[in-house]
Amino acid sequence: MKLQRNIKYQLYFWIAYYLFEVNAQFLFLQEIFKDFTLKKLFFLSVVSEFTFLIAEIPAFYLVLAVIDGKIKFISNKFFKVISILAILVFFVILYRILCHDLVYPYYFLHAEETTRFSLSGIFNAIMNIVFAVGIALGFMKFIQQNETQKKLAEIHKEKTDAELKFLKTQINPHFLFNTLNNIYGLSLKKSDETPEIILKLSKIMRYNIFDSAKDKVSILKEIENIQDFIDIQKIRHKAVNVVFNHFIDNSSQEISPLILLHFVENAFKHGASESRFDSFIKIDLRLENQILIYEVENSKEQNVPKDSTKIGLNNIRRQLELLYTKHNLSIVDSENLYFVTLKILFE
Repeated sequence: MKLQRNIKYQLYFWIAYYLFEVNAQFLFLQEIFKDFTLKKLFFLSVVSEFTFLIAEIPAFYLVLAVIDGKIKFISNKFFKVISILAILVFFVILYRILCHDLVYPYYFLHAEETTRFSLSGIFNAIMNIVFAVGIALGFMKFIQQNETQKKLAEIHKEKTDAELKFLKTQINPHFLFNTLNNIYGLSLKKSDETPEIILKLSKIMRYNIFDSAKDKVSILKEIENIQDFIDIQKIRHKAVNVVFNHFIDNSSQEISPLILLHFVENAFKHGASESRFDSFIKIDLRLENQILIYEVENSKEQNVPKDSTKIGLNNIRRQLELLYTKHNLSIVDSENLYFVTLKILFE
């Protein structure tokens, strides 16, 4: 695919270059052959410039091969310079031979007024060969640079996608283990709510397995997943006051799945205590004018280690860096309160 694309670009270039040279040759021949018809001048321009390509095209590709290191025995910079000069000299001579011994006597049916290797003839040949090689080199290097940038972009995307997949796999088992632990606790109590929580878990895991594999999901689905998670946790933590407010002005807005869930999960893990009567979790989510403001506030146990959520938090920070360059994450971690504010500007 890449080779075919490069060949196509080079073919387009040489067609454009040839047409440009035909036009220049046509104007030149009008000045020296005033008795020729326009049709004949055009024909002579076409065939003569096609003949000159015999010297110009090979000169370019040989010079390019030397510059790109395709000729293995010419690796030293000094020898590369000497080789390029030798190539140019050879094709300047070939250009003059074609012009003096073929184009003028057989195409134009006129003898060239100057000698084969006259100073003016050599200068004209140098200008044509160097111009053709120079402009072709500029074009090819632009194409090569463009291909390199595309390849680097593809590599970066593949690396980013692989890293995101790895980060998501770190979240899913963590969430599953926590929820199964909740079910285990209810089953020991032989609670009638066990079937309900299993059904909720099934729905959440279906979301985690299938929807989390997508790059983006509807923000409404993410909200629904958060609500299901809250419903599961409230079955176990009955004494915790949980409030989840959300306002969305654009239901079609998409977001990377599971980004928001982590903060709610963390709030339940370290803010939902059965030993306190004032335990609370407050979640506010607002999306207006492509700006998401997401706040999670929860009471906190004094004995919770400060670094207990470090791995999960670093995980989310890294995902936000990869996915949303325009975001701001602020965390207030006080003695009795944990408050997270996430702001994302969708583009």
